[in-house]
Parts: sequence; structure tokens; C-alpha cells
Amino acid sequence: MTNRRLWQIAGNLVLIAALSAIPSRAQQDLIRILSPAADTVVRPGQTMTISVAADTSIEKLVLIGQRPLGVGQVVSQPQPAIATRGQGESRPVRFLLTIPTQIQPGTYRLTAMGTTSGGDLESQAITLDVERSDEPERIWAEPSVIASLHPGERIPIRVLGAFADRSQEELTKSTKTNFTSADQNIATVSADGVVTAVAPGKTSIQIRTPQRDYSISVRVQ
Repeated sequence: MTNRRLWQIAGNLVLIAALSAIPSRAQQDLIRILSPAADTVVRPGQTMTISVAADTSIEKLVLIGQRPLGVGQVVSQPQPAIATRGQGESRPVRFLLTIPTQIQPGTYRLTAMGTTSGGDLESQAITLDVERSDEPERIWAEPSVIASLHPGERIPIRVLGAFADRSQEELTKSTKTNFTSADQNIATVSADGVVTAVAPGKTSIQIRTPQRDYSISVRVQ
């Protein structure tokens, strides 16, 4: 089977993943991601090994990462490949996955998927927490001020950081970024930075990273 065909199979499996429901317990027993543990912290540019236990009934096994993670490469194949057969519980398949260097900090899903004579299967997904090793020297938010909201209206906050190497990064979805409202009776803020107006008044939204903080004033009319 050519690599082009394997990429076509992987593309079809990505589409199946997007449309399918949570895998059943029977599916999870046939394909399981053994390591790394869920919520493992990884760095941009890091290459990691993922171990997957797959039943011998799995004819084509692939590892699919949420965009932009891409597809894992099978370690043990003599030629570069993205798909292999299941080898049973006692012989986990190892995949290599390189975290893109240009990726926003945050959590990303990783799923093992396969095909059998009876159809398509997928594992329980795990999440990887992609974070830079350094902290920003400065953070700010867009918008910097929320001057006028009406009760029930919502607006997302975008958090950015400037680093010592002169690069800038969006930090909105980083697990190191925390949002709090000074007065939840006036406005609330979700874990991913969406502000919701509750009642007329003035308050502020605090944004904190391990070494920096920033405040946005909010007015609800």
C-alpha cells in the first residue's frame, strides 16, 4: 500500500472522528492509548512517543491529533508509514508525533483509530497540554476595554504575550492563563475568556499568568 493511499485512509478517519459519538466501552477495549498520560505537558517542537494497544482484529491503525498536531508515524515499520496492524495487548504499537513549532499554547486531543472487517473504531481520546517553557515578559488583551455591553451580550477576550526572544504568542487557551471577574453580578467570564454581561454596572476582568497579570474594565448598560 502506498503512502498516498495511507494518507487518504487517515483523512477519512479524521472525518469519521469529527462525526462520530463518544466511543463505546467495547471500542475502547479494542484500542487504547497507553501512554503518555492525559494532560501531559509537552513543548512546541518536541518529538514524543505514543504507545497504543490494539487488538489483532485491527487491520489499519493510525494515530490522529487535533489540528495542527497531524498524524503519528509508526516507529517499528521498515519504511516510513502512518498505519499498521494491531498487534495485541501485549505488543503495543509505538507512534512518533512531533509537536509543531508554530502552535498556540493550549490543550489538544489525540485519538487512536482503526478499521476492522466490521467497521471503524476509535479509542478514548487523551489531551496533550502544549505550553512554552518560558514565560511572557508582558501580556495584554484585545479588546483592552469593554466600554458598552447590555445584559445577555457576550464578547470573547484574546490574550497575547510578548517573550524575551521578541516573539509574540496568543495565550487565550493556555492552561496557564486564568480569568476572573471582580463582580460576577455585573459580568462573568468563562475559562476560555468569554465575557457575559449580567446586569448594569462597572467591573473588571483580571487575567493572570504565572508571572504577569492584566486587567480589563467592563461597563454594562
